[in-house]
Amino acid sequence: MALSVQYIYNYTINMFRLKLVAGKDGLTKYVSWMCYTEDPDTIEFIRGSELAITTGLSVFRHTQNTNDNSNDYITEFLSQTITELTNRNASGLIVNVGKYINTIPASIISLCDRLQFPLFTMPWEIHTIDLMQEVCNKIVSDNQKHKSLEQNFYDAIFHPKSFDVKCLQNTSFSNATEFSVILMKLPENLFDNNSDQLQRYIDYSFNTKIGLNSFDFCWFYFNGKIVYILKGEGRNTAALMSKIIKKDKFLAESKISVSSTCASCLELEAEYNHAEFALEICGDDESVIDYNSLGVYKIFAEVKDRRILQNFYDEVLGKLDELGNEKRDDYIKTLRHYANSGGRIQKTAEENSAHRNTINYRIHRMSEILNIDIQDSENLYKIQTALHVKDLLEKIKG
Repeated sequence: MALSVQYIYNYTINMFRLKLVAGKDGLTKYVSWMCYTEDPDTIEFIRGSELAITTGLSVFRHTQNTNDNSNDYITEFLSQTITELTNRNASGLIVNVGKYINTIPASIISLCDRLQFPLFTMPWEIHTIDLMQEVCNKIVSDNQKHKSLEQNFYDAIFHPKSFDVKCLQNTSFSNATEFSVILMKLPENLFDNNSDQLQRYIDYSFNTKIGLNSFDFCWFYFNGKIVYILKGEGRNTAALMSKIIKKDKFLAESKISVSSTCASCLELEAEYNHAEFALEICGDDESVIDYNSLGVYKIFAEVKDRRILQNFYDEVLGKLDELGNEKRDDYIKTLRHYANSGGRIQKTAEENSAHRNTINYRIHRMSEILNIDIQDSENLYKIQTALHVKDLLEKIKG
C-alpha cells in the first residue's frame, strides 16, 4: 500500500497551504518519498515516485551570474526540472513561491497538464523542511501500518487458527462487508528475485495503473505470486490487471486469477485456495481466469486429495487407457460428442465426421470394454463427470 499524491495534497492543503496549479490527472500516482532539488542535473539520483520540492534557488544564482532579470530562465529551469522528473518517474513537484519564483508561467502549466504531472505551489513563508518532515513521517507511518495489515492478512490465509478479527480494527478494512482475493503469478526470476525492487515496482508502477484507492486493498508477495486482498469483488480489477500486464515489459508473462467474494475475513483462506486452484488450471492462452467461471470444476476444487479424482476416472474410463493411444483418443473423442449431445447418435456422427453405423459400433464396443451400458442416463452422467476430471487432471499436470 502507498499514499497517493491526492491523499498527500488533501492531508497538507490546510497545514501548508498547497495549491494545485496543473497536472490534476496525475493525482492518482503514488508517492514513495519526498526529495529536495535545486539542480535538474541531480535528479538522476532519485529512484522514482518521489514528490519533489524546489525553491528556485537556481534562478537566483543565474541572475547573479548573468545579470539576466527576465523570466525566461524561470521557464527554462522549470521546464528542464519537470522534464527530468518525469523521465525519472517522479510523482509531482512543489514550488516554494514568493522569493525566487513568484508565478508559474502558462507554458509550464500546459506542460504539466500534458504530462499529467501534478504541480503545486506553496507560499514562501512555509518552510520546505516542515512540509518534508510531515509528509515523510506520514509515509513511514503508513508503511508500518501496511506491514502490520499485510501480516494480518497473511495470518488470515495461512494461519487462520491464530488469526484474530480484532486485529483489523482501526484499519481501512475494519468496516468491510465483502472481501475477494486476486493472485498474480509472476515470471520466474523477475528482478533477479530482488524483493526490494519488486516491492517498489508493484507499489509505485503497477498499482498506480490499476487506479484503486490505496485504502481499498492490501497486497503482499508469497511463493512467486502477488496476493491482493480487496474490499468487494475483484473481477473488474482482475480484468483491468490482465490488460495492463499485456503491455508491461516485466509482467507480460504473468497469470491472474480471481476468487469469489466472501463476507468475512475468516473466509479468506478458502477464497485464496479457490483463486490458487483457478490459477493452477489457467491455460497457456489465458492471462486471467475467474473462479466463478469454472463450472463443475468448482466442485472438484473442494477435493483436496487429487488421488480421489484420479481413482474416479480410472473406475469409469480407465479401461480405455489400455488401448493404443490412437484408438483410445478416438474413442474418448466419440464419447465427448456423445455425452455432449445427450446420447444422440446422429448428432454424434455429425460432430465426429463419421457414419452413424460407425458411431453405433464404437458405442457398443466401448460398452463392452467398460462393462457398462453407455446409453443408460446415469452411466452417461458418470462418463461426463469422468471426462471433466480427465480435463482437470491434464490441466493440472500441464
